[in-house]
Amino acid sequence: MEQRDSSALEIMRRELGAHPKLRQLQREAILLLEETVGESAGFEVRQLLTAACGIPGAMLGPCGEREIPEEEAARFFSWVERRLGGEPLQYILGEWEFYGLPLRVGPGVLIPRPDTETAVEVALEFLQGRDRPVVADLCSGSGAIALALWSQCPGAEVYGVELSPEALPYLRENVSALCQGDRMPVQLIAGDVLRGVELPPLDLLISNPPYLTPQEMEELSPEVEREPSMALLGGADGLLFYREITRRYRDSIKPGGALVFEVGYRQADQVMGILQAAGFCQVGCRKDLGGIRRCVFGFVPGGEGIGR
Repeated sequence: MEQRDSSALEIMRRELGAHPKLRQLQREAILLLEETVGESAGFEVRQLLTAACGIPGAMLGPCGEREIPEEEAARFFSWVERRLGGEPLQYILGEWEFYGLPLRVGPGVLIPRPDTETAVEVALEFLQGRDRPVVADLCSGSGAIALALWSQCPGAEVYGVELSPEALPYLRENVSALCQGDRMPVQLIAGDVLRGVELPPLDLLISNPPYLTPQEMEELSPEVEREPSMALLGGADGLLFYREITRRYRDSIKPGGALVFEVGYRQADQVMGILQAAGFCQVGCRKDLGGIRRCVFGFVPGGEGIGR
């Protein structure tokens, strides 16, 4: 954190006193964070206040005159200081929602992003109406994709494959917290997808693999720089994992089964070409909410694909 940010935060703390009112605290924190995070400052301050003070977001306005206890204020200021230092909001909170599921996250695991829900939607379209499908999520990270599919497909048998010793504890914790009831939880496999992982015959293979190039890694925002490079760098051209996953696991997918990838900006055509060269049929792509072609999919000949 720059010295001026630290000084500004300390001045704000002194001016607000030991028991600041919620509205004052919110207003001043937004002004302070705007220089660092820009337009998202209001959203981020609301998230931090909700977590630090235990006040639902919808009640921040009506509770504006409430005095914040010293312990809660100290926690909030500590979190603002960390955010000014470039630590991602999600790591500070320790939890982030993906597809309606609260996922534990922190240093060492990729933060789930709304863009990835595009791949989940494509996968769910394919799985709709299929009896007891078998699914594997490669490079599972926090388990966002695997758990979203598990939660939406009651009959599915789901596997999450992850190599990182830093990410695996989050994956285990999320599976333990979210896979409740009598059905089989998401099955964890600690393994390197680039060296080959033994999988059962699959109806669906899905992955949000590392896909940044070395040049793109040098241009990351300070927040993304805090995320694990292991989950971001996709080889010299960003396509290493797409080539290797397609090559190594095509034969693990049943006839009529699907391969679904999240892809990076401007990678869709190249990844579609990789699938077509490997013999996948009905290869296509899907745009995310921002209009970027974010998901590429294809099918092993012998089935009816999406919209069955």
